[in-house]
Amino acid sequence: MVIAVAYLGIVVMISQSPADDETAIDDKLISMSSDNRLELLVQITGVNPLEGTANARVLPWPNSDDVGFRLKSGWVPGQDVDLVVDSVIGASNGGSNTYSFKKDVPTGGFDVQIDEQPGAGAQSDVGWYPMDKYSFEIPISAIGTLENGDQATLNILPLDYTKKIDTFDIHMIHGLWNDAFTTVTMDNPKSFDMAVEEFNNGQSSSVFEAVRSNSTKLLVTIILLLMITAMVSVTIMTYMVVTGSRPPTLSSLTWAAALTYSLISLRGLMPGSPPIGIFVDKIFYFPALIVTLVCSLWVLVTWVRREDFQS
Repeated sequence: MVIAVAYLGIVVMISQSPADDETAIDDKLISMSSDNRLELLVQITGVNPLEGTANARVLPWPNSDDVGFRLKSGWVPGQDVDLVVDSVIGASNGGSNTYSFKKDVPTGGFDVQIDEQPGAGAQSDVGWYPMDKYSFEIPISAIGTLENGDQATLNILPLDYTKKIDTFDIHMIHGLWNDAFTTVTMDNPKSFDMAVEEFNNGQSSSVFEAVRSNSTKLLVTIILLLMITAMVSVTIMTYMVVTGSRPPTLSSLTWAAALTYSLISLRGLMPGSPPIGIFVDKIFYFPALIVTLVCSLWVLVTWVRREDFQS
């Protein structure tokens, strides 16, 4: 009963969304931004911890008829629009980071690959799995062409459109184009004015933080506990057999060997398929594997050499 209650409590706790100010910040930026704007819905579709890159999808979403018209899954520009996205790999037709949209031509979004934010912390390494976290910055600028042929910056507003992705939770932070160390927070009202000023000048810099989900951390914790349990149980059994407290039967030998192989299967269950050699491997997996292997061989030797017990 106690175990069931504890498990239900953990499930409820990890299922709750984090209490943060993301929604409040977005709502305030929307209310402060110009109605004649082009919203940029940014969706992180995948994270590659080994390469330190992320895949993102950007969907321009006009908020007024002067900028364009919304379709169900795309949009129709009301003027020629150029979006410049600072990314590692772009997908524009011109082979550059500039994405051009022609007036009155129905279109959709585009995919880009972005790199980690410069100056990433020590935990932006898969070796810290499952406590690793990554930050990806997406600077975007927008220029529109007026009816007289002149070009002018567009009012823009980046918004998070990320769904759930495997093993990661994604959080968007509104940064500043001209100040890499300042972010928009509820505690800093001036940051909203600075951000909206940049948005109205056709510039934005959004940071997406990727952290392992609570479900991933819980599953990894359970796997590590199972590894420790296997190591301790085999160690106790081997001690009892070697000291003569228990007979070195064939079943005990089989059990020890089975636990050794089960550790390899447990390691393969870790979500996200982390590479071999991460921190938890050095602390839990490698020692457990070595101890169970040594104990299995020790039980084998004892079983072969002793004649006072029958299998």
